[in-house]
Amino acid sequence: MMMNFNKITLVCVLIGILSLVGCIGSHVPKEIHLYDSATVVRSTDYKVLGKGTGQDSAFYLLGMFPVTKAPNVELAMSQILEKYPTGKTLINIKIQVEDKAYFPLGLVTVVNVTADVVGQPEETIPTNQKENK
Repeated sequence: MMMNFNKITLVCVLIGILSLVGCIGSHVPKEIHLYDSATVVRSTDYKVLGKGTGQDSAFYLLGMFPVTKAPNVELAMSQILEKYPTGKTLINIKIQVEDKAYFPLGLVTVVNVTADVVGQPEETIPTNQKENK
């Protein structure tokens, strides 16, 4: 009688674990957010320096227990600005959140940011053609 109870309990626990793990890997939501700019741009006197991408991610053991910090959108944005030292802000920002299931280990949440980097237009300094002697 005790042997059958242990087998039934083991089977129930295994079915429960498989159901839980199956739910983790079956649903992979994707979100996309669009923004005009990272800061308020009051002037149209700027130059688009280029397009950049940044990324940050986090790993969740079994899809529930965080192993690393949550993904940071600001970190991904700063990665874009690092590539353009004269860049002042970002415009046309696209933020995409994606979950990637790694069955049965866990879930990786990735934040991808794509944006245009803008800065002040370069001012040309007039040079004197004649040198003073």
